[in-house]
Amino acid sequence: MSSQYDSFAHTYRRLGAIDVRRYVDQFSFMKVLGDIEGKSILDVGCGTGVITRVLKQRGARRVVGLDISEGMLEAARCEEGKSPLGVEYVQRDLIDAGAVGPFDIVTACFVLPHAASPEQLFAMCKGVSEALSPGGRFVALQPNDGFAVNDPEFYRAYGLRASVEGRLEDAAPMTVNVSSGDIEITILTQYWTRAGYEAALRRAGLVDIQWRSPEVSPEGIAAHGEQFWSNYRARPYAMLLECTKAPAPR
Repeated sequence: MSSQYDSFAHTYRRLGAIDVRRYVDQFSFMKVLGDIEGKSILDVGCGTGVITRVLKQRGARRVVGLDISEGMLEAARCEEGKSPLGVEYVQRDLIDAGAVGPFDIVTACFVLPHAASPEQLFAMCKGVSEALSPGGRFVALQPNDGFAVNDPEFYRAYGLRASVEGRLEDAAPMTVNVSSGDIEITILTQYWTRAGYEAALRRAGLVDIQWRSPEVSPEGIAAHGEQFWSNYRARPYAMLLECTKAPAPR
């Protein structure tokens, strides 16, 4: 199996080090997850393993990274080989994630937007549901459907320049050009509204759907000050999604 991410796996990893990813995305993601001590977690679309390694370091009992990209998994396994934590990596499509479950928590970062149709989005959400134990949680970092789509320079102060081409309607193809310093990446994805995601999640048996705005870490405020982050807080490019798998009927 291959994907568009194979060609820039190692480059993509470097994006995790920029300020907005460290001080906002990763901080907010872990805050929503909360205490994961002793939990089993499946990270779908795990990429180079940045999040899986943090999950294991924070006390998760079992962490499995799942990705369709051979290049991403190669980079993740290389890091695991250099500094073993006991993270497992599996090459598999999200729609088949139930085969490696069940888990207490499933996590994802910018994975669901790659669904090309409502039926594929439902299949991906069903894969998440099938990988969860009843009552288990799904926590995802998702594109904000209200991001600054017409202003490529809006996020420049935060380390990113992003230009977007495509219609703002569910399942519409989008081309996202991202650059940071000498890093330049083009990602082919789809645009989805929150309502589009929620319809697929509910159909897959996921309930108590909540959207949370990202927060800036104390370290991020100390590094740049409160005012620096005001524009990003007003129009973040990402939101946190949290929901649960409906308990089994009695």
